[in-house]
Amino acid sequence: MSKSKGLSRKHQDWLWGYFFVFPTFFGLCALNIYPIFKTLYMSFGTSGMFGKIVIDPNNVFGNYTRLFQDMEVWYAIRNTLVFTFISVPLGIVLAVVLASLMSQQIKGVGVYRVLYFMPVVAAPAAITMVWKLMYNEQYGVINTLIRAVGGPSISWLNDTRFCLLSCAIVAIWSGLGQQIIIMIGAITGVSKSYYEAADIDGASGARKLWSITVPLVSPSIFFILITGMIGALKQFDIVYMLYGKTNGVASVMNAVRTIMHKYYEQAFTVLDKAYASALVMVAFVIIMIFTIIQFVAQKKWVYYDN
Repeated sequence: MSKSKGLSRKHQDWLWGYFFVFPTFFGLCALNIYPIFKTLYMSFGTSGMFGKIVIDPNNVFGNYTRLFQDMEVWYAIRNTLVFTFISVPLGIVLAVVLASLMSQQIKGVGVYRVLYFMPVVAAPAAITMVWKLMYNEQYGVINTLIRAVGGPSISWLNDTRFCLLSCAIVAIWSGLGQQIIIMIGAITGVSKSYYEAADIDGASGARKLWSITVPLVSPSIFFILITGMIGALKQFDIVYMLYGKTNGVASVMNAVRTIMHKYYEQAFTVLDKAYASALVMVAFVIIMIFTIIQFVAQKKWVYYDN
């Protein structure tokens, strides 16, 4: 009796596995991995005619030398970091507190959840334009309320003291709904026995939130922290919609321009794609550094209940 020819069942399973994985793998290579290396290559060249990138062996690091001498880039990095450290921690604190409140058995809790989630499904451009009207110094609703209580009008978008804060507020408000939903799912999964034991010990609501809820939902907080920081370090659309594609007033733009907004200006306004590529690589390195730091630090504060 001759042995049957062909692939074994094990090898057939492998082939089917590779077949189903291939589209995702191809998309990852074509849309993520290849552009990274292409951008890195472009960052070492100079922009020529018709978008052609020319590599000068005698000036390979010219864009990076220029980048570190460009004060607008340093302003952009500073603004990006300040924006991140305002919007991300404050957004997480609000999400945890509000999710804790909306996890209680209160009347109309479903309505509150829908209202907080609505900005997530709205177009970012529409959200930003609504806030731009609200920030208007003369007829915006925010200044109208401030004047109603006897305060002075604030130039939210043109005062260098408030312009970056204004962008952070829009970012927090637009992303809060998604974070609340994630936190509600985590909080409702916490065993009630922990809270019952805390009630017996006479713990207050704030104490239970800090000592029970926060540690037990720390994996979800870590997820929000990682994704929130990556999103904040790539911030572009809010600044672009509030301040347009032109530079505007130099002092205001220096106080609000982010690294990705600076990239957009160089790539699509100045059309210097080589220099823009160097900016993107710097942003990529910054994001990688913060992500690695968070993954190392999470061993100290993230609690995984096994």
